[in-house]
Amino acid sequence: MTINVEDLQEYKDAKDLEARMYKLPSEAQTVIIQNIISQTSWHGPVDLKWMENEIASQEKLERMFGKPVDDHPVEDMFGLEIRTGDKWFEDGAGRVVLEENEENYLIEVAKVQFYRAIK
Repeated sequence: MTINVEDLQEYKDAKDLEARMYKLPSEAQTVIIQNIISQTSWHGPVDLKWMENEIASQEKLERMFGKPVDDHPVEDMFGLEIRTGDKWFEDGAGRVVLEENEENYLIEVAKVQFYRAIK
């Protein structure tokens, strides 16, 4: 009895995840790759459920933050120019922040402190 790899559920699941990932913008793909490296370095192997959650998370962000607009601000609160294709958000106080300045916003405005577990 010959087993055809393409008939295995694991193969079909992997191909589905691959197709979903390639539909995401390159920035989201890069985030997923960085998270895979971090996950495997700090916590061990990546499994199917973890990968599904990671891709679903990026898909959700794309739906939330990927809404195209014609009329957008010229720059964000940190003075960076907003160009065609850039992603940005506006908080409840009307502050506009480019995606690349999210961490600055969290530190300076929301007073968030970041930590790293070492054990």
